[in-house]
Amino acid sequence: MASGLSVRYGRNKLLEKVGGREVILHTVMSAGKAGLSPVTVTRNEKVRSLLQKNGYKCILHNRPLKSDTMHIGIESFEGDPEGYLFMQGDQPLILPETLIKLVTSFLEEPDKIIRLGYNGVKGSPVIFPASMKEVLLSYEGDRGGMEAVKHVNALCRTQEAAYEWEMWDVDTPESMAKVRAVCAANYERRA
Repeated sequence: MASGLSVRYGRNKLLEKVGGREVILHTVMSAGKAGLSPVTVTRNEKVRSLLQKNGYKCILHNRPLKSDTMHIGIESFEGDPEGYLFMQGDQPLILPETLIKLVTSFLEEPDKIIRLGYNGVKGSPVIFPASMKEVLLSYEGDRGGMEAVKHVNALCRTQEAAYEWEMWDVDTPESMAKVRAVCAANYERRA
């Protein structure tokens, strides 16, 4: 999900560099390393160009709501997926191993919503069962998928992240500074 306007950040945070790579590339590359085939949905032509240049599928749109981004993502799938994983494009510190654990948890209980959490705090990404497709598609609003299913008596399980910072997203210059510090201390040694 890369359709935000970066209002609090002041410029397009997805194109800001962390450890020499754009925020959005960190996010989609982690998904790719986890064996996933990410489809990014954005309203920004530069984001789309960057992702396509790097071999990632990206859909450009001009609709205003978070639910629009969700709908476009769901409708982009061919065939019958088992579920839908939604992840924020500005979540550059998530590890591929954590995404693998998240997907494994979902595959063990494919009728449940599985979301990432850390020490009791729930966050993103979230995987919704394919059985919730119509509920997700019927939601019209500017909040995330959990808002769409809160009226459904669906069970939700949390998969614990290895590190708190995997759930961080970049909303402000201050949060970007924290992300860059963690990246410099942890990720650059792993490369």
